[in-house]
Amino acid sequence: MYLIGLDVGSTNWKAALYSVKGKLITAVDYPAPVRKDGRGNIYYDPKQLWKIYCTLIKKIAKKAGNPELIKAISIASMAEAGGLVDENGQPVSSIIPWYDRRTIPQKNEILEKIKKEKVFEITGVNLSHIHSICKIKWFKSNEKKAFKKAAKWVCVPDYLVKRLSGVWATDYSIASRTALFDIRTKSWSKKMLSFAGIHEDFLPQTFPPGTVVGNISKSAGVECGLSVNTKVVLGGHDHVVGSLGAGLFSQGKALDSIGTAESVCVPLNSIKNLKKYYKSGISFGCYTYGNMYYAMSGLYSAGGIIEWIRLHFYKEILDKNKAYKLMIKEAGMSGPGSGGLILLPHWLGMGAPFGIREARGTVVGLTPETSRGDIVNAAYEGLSYEYRILMENIEQTIGFCIKQVVIIGGGSKNIIWLKRKANIAGRNLVVVSSSETVCLGAALLAGFGSGLIKNPSSFIRIENRKQIQSSKKLKGFYADKYKEYISIHRQIMPLWQKNLQPVGRRCF
Repeated sequence: MYLIGLDVGSTNWKAALYSVKGKLITAVDYPAPVRKDGRGNIYYDPKQLWKIYCTLIKKIAKKAGNPELIKAISIASMAEAGGLVDENGQPVSSIIPWYDRRTIPQKNEILEKIKKEKVFEITGVNLSHIHSICKIKWFKSNEKKAFKKAAKWVCVPDYLVKRLSGVWATDYSIASRTALFDIRTKSWSKKMLSFAGIHEDFLPQTFPPGTVVGNISKSAGVECGLSVNTKVVLGGHDHVVGSLGAGLFSQGKALDSIGTAESVCVPLNSIKNLKKYYKSGISFGCYTYGNMYYAMSGLYSAGGIIEWIRLHFYKEILDKNKAYKLMIKEAGMSGPGSGGLILLPHWLGMGAPFGIREARGTVVGLTPETSRGDIVNAAYEGLSYEYRILMENIEQTIGFCIKQVVIIGGGSKNIIWLKRKANIAGRNLVVVSSSETVCLGAALLAGFGSGLIKNPSSFIRIENRKQIQSSKKLKGFYADKYKEYISIHRQIMPLWQKNLQPVGRRCF
């Protein structure tokens, strides 16, 4: 018997087939086809999304031999992104990705009517243009014909669930990223719905992750090569589902997902008073296991910056993998300190605890001797300094030390970056070797929903993981460099914002 886990990421779209014992049978992926309209807005084509996933699912389903052996399918997805569909679930608009900036005016419009702190107290999120509420308002103002035709707003996984099963449904973790969901009552917030200008029936019904919403419909079965007896199970937000795939089933550990952006997810047993967390800049939401919650923070651009450097400084190397290998080699030759170069990696702004989206990247210390390897290494170090700020802020906010950090994502393969991260943050890291951790977490939820998996430890293997130890020899060196980084950080911040907030204190 088999389970399918899907991962709809910002950069790649993946599908993987697993045995009920957690063995990966096969996995396929497709580069996310990002498009731009005439106004420079970024979007995905939902019809293309469906066709690509039908193709991916067909490919992996063949490995099962008999489609009847595939018992359940579940979807993990980037959050916040979504679009409008008609009463049959057919798209009437494009999909706006989470990172598209066209919705900034809608965010400002909402905040003229309600304080940001109040939004946080209800939803657990610090309202940003990325959240679904702003995208809904944008469609309402800018694509009135499409909005009039629409029966529902759906986030990306909700759209696929509807196409697969014919059922309108979303899970708590995806709903947590809309800025429309009350995470304490686990229901759509009437107050936030009023600010969006919509009724509750414009949104899918909400359920816990791992809920069976139905079976594969006949039409979807034909298109995807699946049996109508295959169950469709709700997954969740990719970073949170990835936490399950990495084996985080209790409080005390953190997942660090390093991709185009970087996200840190910390499972929590409970949340008591959201109001006291507001100034931290951290987001909170519903976790994908049990009745737990999570604290989440991150860097808006991480691997995206490394990719930017590749495109600008290594463009003569057409093979991307070869270019990355050379970048890692040259960064290693640069060594700790990057020849005196310091890079502040704020390509898309500063995240928590500062929340300055207007901030921009800065490089300090260029000399005629600066090499491109120094620039790459300074990026690794700059991202690691920001990671230290981020982790200390999380620990200060949640009130306990994080015992273990588990690394997943594309950045988990970059040994130099991981060494810089461990040394600068003063933390030992555990690296998950599998590149399909999010798919694995989705398949686990499919197993939970179908009743085939009772104990997650029977599906998720956590042994034989690589350990990255922080260096005692470099502890003093990087302690001084961190002070230098913070000094530059504080001097540059007034360029972007006058009101400064304190950097988080170390937990130990």
